[in-house]
Amino acid sequence: MMERVTAPQSEETVTPLRRLLALARAQLGLTALLLMTLAGLGVSIYLTIVHYDSKATLICTTGGLVNCQSVTTSAYSVLPGTSIPVTIPGMLWFIALGALAGVGLWAAARNEAEPERLRLAMLLWTLGGLLFVLYLVYCEIVLVQRICEWCTSVHLLTLAAFLVALTRWQRRDEPALAQTAARRHTTQASGRPASPGARAATPALSRRARRSLNQRPPAAR
Repeated sequence: MMERVTAPQSEETVTPLRRLLALARAQLGLTALLLMTLAGLGVSIYLTIVHYDSKATLICTTGGLVNCQSVTTSAYSVLPGTSIPVTIPGMLWFIALGALAGVGLWAAARNEAEPERLRLAMLLWTLGGLLFVLYLVYCEIVLVQRICEWCTSVHLLTLAAFLVALTRWQRRDEPALAQTAARRHTTQASGRPASPGARAATPALSRRARRSLNQRPPAAR
């Protein structure tokens, strides 16, 4: 009797969704910034519609210290000297933040290094947004003496974006350190020194990265 030949099981198919989830897990900071962008855009668009459409209903608390209506209709809800609500610059700010995060995610998806000044650009951009938020909070608490729930959510998103950008900027040398460590591990495993061409292709490390790498024990290298 002939034995039935069982076909080998094929490897699990890598679907676009799995790739997207893997990218999100590998780039948590950029993914968080992108999600914050979507949330901030949603709130900014909603408040802009309420500002221009008198028939739109603002869903929020209207009594006591928390009173969105008082804040969104005050003189400080528009840019000084104009009738443009502050939510429009807010939308543009979130769009730019999402674009910066998208650049980083696109590079990661293509297994390419991030643009050299991307993390610094994110830090400066979120710092500018945070400073503007501090001005708006001052207007709410000191001048209007009311707090808007929707505005507070945008303020918290801006603060969170700044903290993520700050953390990523502080870890700006980690990708270069990881590439250098991987290259050394490959060279030691093969028993052959790296070729001159490979040395020429090695990215230059900052002084901080070289100091951190030299301080690591030999076993960790």
